[in-house]
Amino acid sequence: MKFNTNYNYKGILRMVPVVLAAGLMFTQTSCTKDYKSFNTNPVEVTDSMLKLDFVGLGIFITQEQTNVFPNATSGDASAYQVAQNLSADLYSGYMGTPTAFNGGQNNSNYFMMQGWNNAAFNVGYTSVMSAWNEVKRRAAATHPDMYAVASIVKVEAMHRVTDIYGPLPYTRFGGGGITIPYDSQDSIYHSFFRELDTAIQTLTAFVQANPGQKPLQKSDFVYGSDYKKWIRFANSLKLRLAMRIVYAEPVLAKQKAEEAVSNSYGVLTTNDDNANVKTTNGIIITHPLWVITDPYGDIRMSANMESFLVGYKDPRLSSYFKPSVAFPGQYKGIRNGIQIVAKSDREGFSQLNFQQSSPVQWMTAAEIFFLRAEGALWGWNMGGTPQSLYEQGIAVSFDQHSAGNATNYINDAVSKAAPYIDPVNAANNVADPSSDLSTITIKWNDGDSFERKLERIITQKWISVYPDGEEAWSEFRRTGYPKIFPVVVNNSGGIIDTKVQIRRLPFPLSEYQNNTTEVGKAAAFLSGPDNPGTKLWWDKK
Repeated sequence: MKFNTNYNYKGILRMVPVVLAAGLMFTQTSCTKDYKSFNTNPVEVTDSMLKLDFVGLGIFITQEQTNVFPNATSGDASAYQVAQNLSADLYSGYMGTPTAFNGGQNNSNYFMMQGWNNAAFNVGYTSVMSAWNEVKRRAAATHPDMYAVASIVKVEAMHRVTDIYGPLPYTRFGGGGITIPYDSQDSIYHSFFRELDTAIQTLTAFVQANPGQKPLQKSDFVYGSDYKKWIRFANSLKLRLAMRIVYAEPVLAKQKAEEAVSNSYGVLTTNDDNANVKTTNGIIITHPLWVITDPYGDIRMSANMESFLVGYKDPRLSSYFKPSVAFPGQYKGIRNGIQIVAKSDREGFSQLNFQQSSPVQWMTAAEIFFLRAEGALWGWNMGGTPQSLYEQGIAVSFDQHSAGNATNYINDAVSKAAPYIDPVNAANNVADPSSDLSTITIKWNDGDSFERKLERIITQKWISVYPDGEEAWSEFRRTGYPKIFPVVVNNSGGIIDTKVQIRRLPFPLSEYQNNTTEVGKAAAFLSGPDNPGTKLWWDKK
């Protein structure tokens, strides 16, 4: 266990640029001349240095990319642990913790740790928005293609942040001043669409005018400066965001989803298109979940994952998790929201199956097929039927995880989620029958109701999006699927409904201390008080 519970960065919104150490390492290793004196503190990097070989812009784009999931280059997973792992990764039903943080009362059972709740906000602004602002300042006019990539990454990072808190200081970021007003979440989403549309247009024009050029090849840890893939990713991100707002703004959702799919460069369709941050040019990417699973020993398979993957006899099970040490030959998950007495009670449950060098996943082709399947279910033009796109999503996910041929799995009309048994404490069991246990099967049934079809799509999407708990939690909140076991112990004092489950994180304490007036105004954009039981703008179902 290793994490800092405070994460109170004073003056975040003063927008002082932060240069990632990995970016500095990149500049030291990628050029052989003019850098003898570059082994200096990052804050001493000068504008003249940053003009050389696009290196300056590359540093900031690298910083953005490696902090969508925090600190992918450092080997220190503490920021990721509190920004996502001890919140969204748990609330999504993907993972469980054996560790009795704060004496057993913590975010996992709705005793909200304020220091933890600051982390996602702070990383978003100090590591992503500040870097994007530097690219904007240096390149928006002179290198619009690089600014377009930086803007796409910003949207990828910040949609995750707004989907945690709701309103944010966003559209007026970087305009100067000590404090920044908040935007409502609907206006932030509208800005996302504008930014993605502009970036797609800019990169399309660049590719047509400069075929084969890769200006960011040395600093792009995702696509190696393949701008065609960046366009496909931007379209796919646009589709993801369109689906997110389907219950809040259905007309706009349909418009943006159809635009994304019909674009001439299309969306992600093969695993070669998957967006992953990976080791590049000697800069090592360390997967934070490997750190939290192995050296820290603080995260394990969830009870929900055990229930679905074991119940479905899912061949991806061994790709996702390792057999339990405590129960050899079995896969054993931890139910969230239970009373943890001692770490040793469940530390021997199934570990996550990551290597230190595993790429960090942003988005996969499988997710996009499931998004298109849902869009087709709504009657949108998604280039296929709900069934065909649903089945393609499963097949592509199987291929991604080397799980063999998916035909038998796709045609399984019998298997369901398995009951859950906690061998340490039977009070945590989920029996069959139970309203908390899913009854959805795998095989598509065109005669099912809309909701039954939607549950089938989202359940398989949930399996394929693993391990991105942030995306899975958002989709659970949006749709109510898959069925995620509610907490056993609810320490929220009545603020969070046990059945409805947690809907957001409260604004950071640091904002109430440093941006007091504006965060106070931001509460008016919420549908209720600034607490974890209040739904976000798009959470309308």
